[in-house]
Amino acid sequence: MLTGCFDDEFTTSSEHTLTFSTDSVRFDTIFTEQGTATEIFKVYNRHEKSLLITSILLADAENSGFFINVDGTKGPDVYNIEVPARDSIFVFVEITPKKTNINTPFLIKDSIVFLTNGVRQDVKLEAYGQDATRLRGEIITADTEYTSEKPYIIYDSLVVEEGATLTLMPGTNLCMHDKAKIVVRGRLLSEGTQSQPVTLRGDRTDNMFSYLPYDRLPGQWDGLYISQDSYNNSFVHTFMRGTVNGMVLDSSDVSQEKIKIHNSILHNSKGNLLTINQSKVKITNSEISNGSGALIMCNGGVVNVVQSTLANYFSLFDVIREPMLVFNRFDDETLPTTPSAQFDNTIIVGTSRILSPSDISTYTNILFRNCLFTVSGSDDENFINTIWEGEPMFNSAGGDEYYYDYRISTTESSAYQMGSEAYLTPELRTDMYGVERPLGVNPDVGAYQIVEKEDMTEEDHKENN
Repeated sequence: MLTGCFDDEFTTSSEHTLTFSTDSVRFDTIFTEQGTATEIFKVYNRHEKSLLITSILLADAENSGFFINVDGTKGPDVYNIEVPARDSIFVFVEITPKKTNINTPFLIKDSIVFLTNGVRQDVKLEAYGQDATRLRGEIITADTEYTSEKPYIIYDSLVVEEGATLTLMPGTNLCMHDKAKIVVRGRLLSEGTQSQPVTLRGDRTDNMFSYLPYDRLPGQWDGLYISQDSYNNSFVHTFMRGTVNGMVLDSSDVSQEKIKIHNSILHNSKGNLLTINQSKVKITNSEISNGSGALIMCNGGVVNVVQSTLANYFSLFDVIREPMLVFNRFDDETLPTTPSAQFDNTIIVGTSRILSPSDISTYTNILFRNCLFTVSGSDDENFINTIWEGEPMFNSAGGDEYYYDYRISTTESSAYQMGSEAYLTPELRTDMYGVERPLGVNPDVGAYQIVEKEDMTEEDHKENN
């Protein structure tokens, strides 16, 4: 009786097996002891009778750190799963890699083994694990160096106290958890190199959608705050992205430099990218791009921007609420000041307004020389040798995958050889990627010297943006 009923409902032919929506499930690099988002695949029965899957097992569950859930039943071992005729089931996969004390990323492999009608089939699982140093509410009170040995995952805050210097050595990777922030009361020296930049980013390594990593989203962590009595900070070959509030500089003595930003990228913020409150700032060979607020908000202070690219084509889940450049009087009972700003050989373009016309008429110490705008206008005492209605012709200004590459690969660009050599110091004779700006030739406007696309380091730039 039972056998007859079973035969009517299930096929037992070894020719009747499963098919899968994928033959493998892969995860990007995952921090050890930190779980991932769930990946899903489907298991199909393409036959006219039901299939009984005798077992679904993780081959190396004890060591790999993978977890499975089969249509609501947790693994690592699941038995006697029915798949009705012409139907399917879902399999959910996660991984929490185990700590290894290995400094470099390591490959993790496993497989999900399905046994049906005596036939073994499998779906491969693969991920890269990465050990990390975890810091929660870290307070630095003495000179300290962070290195490239392992990424640092920062929870809550990282505070550099007055009298202490935190040096970020080449290749240092700070991965900031949700709402985490960096506060500098002492000094921050971020000393990346062309081959080993320093990175400040969110700690999520998974995707929101299959085509959209969380690393391309703003709002992954709070931001960087440099306090009133902190001076002579530096960002060199440093890439900061995915913030809520970007970099915020507290008011200070403008006779001393607050921070120098060189060969660096500030990218993707839910608010302003750089807020300057009565501070002295120099920005060279750098990119400031994509924010729902201003790219630079200057409340008093002194800012000098040379050979840089300021671009705002922000379009992800929000609107742009501010002009790209905002200038305000800094109102303080003891130090009421108007802003002073100078932009040389710089691209300033985007889908938002460049600045409010009233800013120029109100504050006379704002000067643009050999700068490129896409809007129309005419030169005057504030705008000198301007490229009006220019077309920079960036490699990528977003698109469906929200990938931005503000380099230029064609001499048809309006930026081509339209800068002035007069503003080039020795350190500006090459761009961020080491491309030379030849002597005796007008440089291209913007942070990046124009090169043919086949000569560009595409993967390096994807990692930085």
